[in-house]
Amino acid sequence: MSIRLNLGNANSNLEKFSSAFNIAIGFGSGFTEIYAELILNNSFLEIPEIKVILDKAAEASAYLWENGWAERNAGNLSVDLTDCIGSEAVPAGVERYRALACAYPTLAGRFFLVTGTGRRFRDLSKNAGANACVLRMNDAGNGYHIIWGGGDHPDFNPTSEWPSHLRVHEFLLESGAAENVVLHTHPTEMIALTHLPEYKNEQALCDVLWGMHPEVKVTLPRGVGFARYMVPGTEELALETVEAFRRGFKLVLWEIHGCVAIADSVMRAFDLIDTANKAAKIMLMCRSAGVVAQGLEKHQLDDLVKAFGLEE
Repeated sequence: MSIRLNLGNANSNLEKFSSAFNIAIGFGSGFTEIYAELILNNSFLEIPEIKVILDKAAEASAYLWENGWAERNAGNLSVDLTDCIGSEAVPAGVERYRALACAYPTLAGRFFLVTGTGRRFRDLSKNAGANACVLRMNDAGNGYHIIWGGGDHPDFNPTSEWPSHLRVHEFLLESGAAENVVLHTHPTEMIALTHLPEYKNEQALCDVLWGMHPEVKVTLPRGVGFARYMVPGTEELALETVEAFRRGFKLVLWEIHGCVAIADSVMRAFDLIDTANKAAKIMLMCRSAGVVAQGLEKHQLDDLVKAFGLEE
């Protein structure tokens, strides 16, 4: 599957930036003059690492929509881009600024690619610059500047789930994790599982998903986390999600809502969701046929752990 990204009309304003930028910052910490010039011209796709990330984000978003997991404006994505760009300051007041209800000092100065609120995942590949943005957290971590994307609309905002993304990125950075991608979507069969009383806890979810296919144990050796239902976009849901990741999971199921995956690439995050949902689908297919799924037995799962050297 080949998808070409269209940046849209990402507006450049180099004259406006140049004097303030040169006064405000020096170049260093991996943030070269070339990259600075690209950012000032809103030419993020000319940074090779970011182009690859956006290409893969577009590819994954298409898969999510085709699977029926990103209806309307459902689903969102964020990627920590700081290692691609550096962590130097962008002058305050130059670009669209948004204050945050909470402070995230660990994330101060970091750059993120984030999909927009009210935007469709299926449109990301058509026009990345209108449906996502690159933002930089301010030096206090209690606000951010949108420095690229959003179609240059003054009222563009990141996803309404941004508080959950921020808390997860904060946890990833503080724990020294390799993951820099947070992907949220609405996988149908996994959501259906959380409507069944017997699967409203982590152990039951792990057991049933592992049992449906050996690939699930190999891909998710620690299983799937579970967060009880809370209002989407709230700090409470964000903290509950982080606690599940703190228990060692890479995928957390939100009760009667969706799931969140963390990974070191967009496609690996998609793969985690895809694998787990396949298992949920198999179980529900057996149920709909009036059959109780046999599932892999414990000794068979133990054999997988030994054969693949899995860390449980």
